[in-house]
Amino acid sequence: MCEGCDEPAPFRDGDGEPYLEVHHLHRRADGGADDPGNVVALCPNCHRRRHHGADGDTFNEELKAYAEDRPY
Repeated sequence: MCEGCDEPAPFRDGDGEPYLEVHHLHRRADGGADDPGNVVALCPNCHRRRHHGADGDTFNEELKAYAEDRPY
């Protein structure tokens, strides 16, 4: 499930697994960690929304709030 829109992965990869993209909430280039607490799994549409959408920064803040509330 996409952690941005709560929809199932839009397609399966070559191995038949659901395909989602990893998004770092705090950029690695800015010192963000490469660990589960700093990433979310997004469908390609949500990932492009974050990086190229007019509301990308606001969306990333929503994703950060979501990630803070996850049980892991």
